[in-house]
Order: sequence, then C-alpha cells, then structure tokens
Amino acid sequence: MKLDSFIHYTKVDLMPGVPLYVYSLLGEHYSILIDTGIKQMREQILELCKETGNIKNVLITHAHADHIGCNQAVKNLTHAQFFAAGAISWIEDFEVHYKEFCIPSEHLPDTPEQRNEILGLMDGPVNVDIVIKEGMTFRPGNNIELVTIELPGHKLEEVAFLEKNSGTLFMGDVLLALAAPFFHGFQTARGFRKSLDRIENMIEKNQIKKILAAHHPPLDQKLSLNTINDTRRFLNEVEEITIEKANGINFSTLWKNVCSKLNKQLEFRGFAMLQVQIDELIEEGKLFKDNDNIFRY
Repeated sequence: MKLDSFIHYTKVDLMPGVPLYVYSLLGEHYSILIDTGIKQMREQILELCKETGNIKNVLITHAHADHIGCNQAVKNLTHAQFFAAGAISWIEDFEVHYKEFCIPSEHLPDTPEQRNEILGLMDGPVNVDIVIKEGMTFRPGNNIELVTIELPGHKLEEVAFLEKNSGTLFMGDVLLALAAPFFHGFQTARGFRKSLDRIENMIEKNQIKKILAAHHPPLDQKLSLNTINDTRRFLNEVEEITIEKANGINFSTLWKNVCSKLNKQLEFRGFAMLQVQIDELIEEGKLFKDNDNIFRY
C-alpha cells in the first residue's frame, strides 16, 4: 500500500490496540525497507518488497523479534544488504537472542511455549553486513535523504531514520505499545527520557513533521507530541510505583508487586525492565539495597 509518492507500507494487528507497521521507501536508484515485521507477515512483506521494487538496503531499527521476523525471506528475495546498530548476535544467532531476551531462570522458566512464542516470530537468521551509527545517511534517489538518529531507551542500540526533506521520522519502538498486556519496556529509563526530549525538540524546530512508528498509525506533530507524553507518563508511573513498592522486599517480590499494581503480566520483559529501573534508581540515590532487600530512602 502507498502512503504517499515514495512511502509504501503494510501492517498487521498483533493484539488489540497494538498494530505493527512496516515501511519501505522508493528511490530512483534503489529502495529501502525499514524492519521486516514478523514471520506471519511473510507474504505481505514480500509483496511490499515487490511493490516498492529494487530493495537494496534493509535497515533494522532494533533487534526485537517483531522487527526482524522476515529477514531471511527478504534476503532470499532481494539479496539486499542488512544494516543494524547493535545486538548483532540477536539477528545472527537465535539461541543467543532467546537466552538474552527471555533470560530463563528460576523465576522465568524456559518452556516450549515461550520458545515458540518468541522464536516462532522469526523465519531465520541473516548476517548483518554493516553496523550503522548516528548520522549515517542513505540517498536512494527521488530527493530522499535518510539520516540515522540514535534513540536509546526501549533498546540501548535503537535507531530511527529521519527523511530530512519531508520531515518524516521512521522509528521502531521509541513510542511504546502501551496497550500490550505485558510491559513494552526499556533498557534505560534515563536514556529513554533523553531520546523523547530529543524528538520533541526536533518537532518544535519543525525538523520532524510526521512520525511513522512501528506500533502507531501515522502521527502528525500534534499527535506525535501527545504520544511522547503518553510514553513519558508510563516511564514516570513505573518509577513512582517501583519506589512506592520498595519497602524492604526482595527483587522477585517487588517485580510481582509492580506488575500487579500496573496490571501487567508476570513475564520476562517486565522482569528485565524492572532490573534496569532499580539499578538506575540506586545510582540516583532514590533506592538502596541491604543484602537482598530493596528500600526507598
């Protein structure tokens, strides 16, 4: 489907209130695909590649399963180069991906159901050809100038891509899917806030006129600012509840209490997110540990 003269897209609904959009850019010299969706989108993604035509570069915003799920099918069809900013092993080795993402432990059992849930979203590993950095620019033609922007938060190595001439920002999960029943969390709350501030500043300077985010419909400037504020409120809520519940209990109990308070599932995303949140709050002098128990000041 076409969004405008050079932007094509496809989408599915992952769950109520959580869509997944995948975008491509049509250039006169070559075309670009941003992320590859989930394995269940295979025919849609391949059709998007054919509709756009001449896909030479695949740009990965971050290495979560719902953004790299059709990598192998796209590689086989287009023979494109794959670009990613980090977590390269998550793209090239799915056992590493699973263990580091799902962190199996006594609290988070390694079950066939969980393996199928995550690994079943991806069709196969591919090699990353080029590691992308802040400022790397792609010029596929048709006056497209796509600049890489580092936006750590949801994932430490997450990147977005700003098409400078139209002011269109293509991003992964910097704007979170807050309707999910689990925590669509972060690897740094502190960095996340800085990334949101950066995007907001670029909107205010009119450098960003529209945001095309993976889990939101197209957002104009007003809707973008509203969605940034929704994500900020979520970050603030997680911090406040974590501090409130840190009354001399161990991590496992604190994790369960925070999930219960915010009505989220007890699973690995929230577990990893809360570990990060506690570590940062300890660094900031808002929490402290005594043996295995966590306290607020």
